[in-house]
Amino acid sequence: MTVISAGVVSKQGRIVLARQFTDISRVRIEGLLSAFPRLLESSISKQVTYIDAGTVRYVYQPIEELFLVLVTTTKSNIVEDLATLHLMGRLIPEYVPEGITEAALEAHSFEVFFALDEVVVCGKRENSTVEQIRVYLEMDSYEERVALEEKQRQMAEAKKITAEHARKMRERRMGGGGASGGVYGGISSDDPNYGGFGSSSASGGNMSMYVSGGGVETTYSPASAAISSHASAPLKMSAAPRSGMNLGKARKTDISHKIQKEMGITAPPASGALGGVGDQMAMGHITLELPEPTLPQEAVNITIEEKMSATLQREGEPMPVDIKGELTVLVADPQQDHVKLMLAPVSDAFTFRAHAKVNKTLFVSDQVLTMADNKPFPVQQPVTILRWRLSNSTVTAPINFTCWPEASSITIEYELADLNTPPLQPVRLAIPLYGASPQDVQSSTGTHQSVGTQHVIWTIEVVDGHHNASGNIEITVDSDRGANGEELFFPIQVALSSQVSIAHVGVTEVISTQNGQAVHFSQQQRLVSDNIVVQ
Repeated sequence: MTVISAGVVSKQGRIVLARQFTDISRVRIEGLLSAFPRLLESSISKQVTYIDAGTVRYVYQPIEELFLVLVTTTKSNIVEDLATLHLMGRLIPEYVPEGITEAALEAHSFEVFFALDEVVVCGKRENSTVEQIRVYLEMDSYEERVALEEKQRQMAEAKKITAEHARKMRERRMGGGGASGGVYGGISSDDPNYGGFGSSSASGGNMSMYVSGGGVETTYSPASAAISSHASAPLKMSAAPRSGMNLGKARKTDISHKIQKEMGITAPPASGALGGVGDQMAMGHITLELPEPTLPQEAVNITIEEKMSATLQREGEPMPVDIKGELTVLVADPQQDHVKLMLAPVSDAFTFRAHAKVNKTLFVSDQVLTMADNKPFPVQQPVTILRWRLSNSTVTAPINFTCWPEASSITIEYELADLNTPPLQPVRLAIPLYGASPQDVQSSTGTHQSVGTQHVIWTIEVVDGHHNASGNIEITVDSDRGANGEELFFPIQVALSSQVSIAHVGVTEVISTQNGQAVHFSQQQRLVSDNIVVQ
């Protein structure tokens, strides 16, 4: 026998669920199962439980208002197929206890799939019964239970021994405060710098409460010590740090910094004690770093970089942006330091300022950048000779974000404002958690990674009109920390870059001012985010 698929189909042809056991495309199996109700209506004999249709055979049985259908090859053994069908018909009600309805099947689809996988493997029937399959799916192991019981017994023994040691230590400390000649005569030390418990130098009337050499309270208990340490925490802030406590903290910080470095993010240095409101807000800040592109070195190398800043609203409305740009020249060949840069037509929405040493008359009239008085460019030293800034507030962000925050979860959606926008490579979001542990993170596009309990970093490598034009991510945190409210996930920091100049700044040609010959040059246009936040 060869079972291609097992599915549950409604009388109208809707596929509720289907499990494939051989290689078959989704379109093919949807066509086969959707055609079953029509074949059933046109069937001559209503008494049989199978229908042959070309190269496949439908073996079926009704389960309440639906049909359980096996799609097999025509050469499959019909008797074995019927036995398989009946076994599946007994299994499904086991894992859908509230009744065989479309909603119930969808709610328990994975349990049903797991059960069907125990019946048929690679199209072949497994020799299993309902009871065996139930045991398999429960995954109950006697050895595992024994191991867990042994572990619990060892933990209980360890707690008992620890409690006994703590009790003896308390008795010694309390007994050490009595008179030196009593039953608890005290434990003293030969070291004169160490005042032992119950030593003769203790003050007479208070011997049961204090020991000599520092007035340390002898009635110590772990619970009272914990309460005391928390109550006196503000006073201890000015004390010298204890190296024993810094070891673990330093190790945790090193690990956190290592993870952040691998992800391309930089966090600010840690401040004082954590846990205050100001510190928690500081924990929400992180610097997202974008990869730097590398270009081949030519005689003249030109970098055109624009930085975009914006404060976006969580409702997804288009918001204006601020854009600043710079053109930087690096002359690598000393023989080509006397050059002029021919610019392409630029946008009227920007205000341009040339360097003081640039021939401004030539720049204004012909859009040519060259040094004044025919001076050379510095060699092997990048120099910024042109700056510009957006003077039109109608330019909006290329991407919009809509946020749906709740008490302990948030859904963030993004969408390109214009499908003709040049590719954004990449787009990266840092969603703050302020110490809340992420329980579940699911994204429709890109990748996501948690940086401890401080941030979730969501990265979409390419966003344009043809790739990932929209997407969403859903983050759920533990309910205890999520009780802080919807503001837990804000502000969201956004980093993006694109190989484009919004101001249309570009160099079309580099010409030597000495001989008029064209000079080989490289050019890089880059738009990067400077400070884009969603509030």
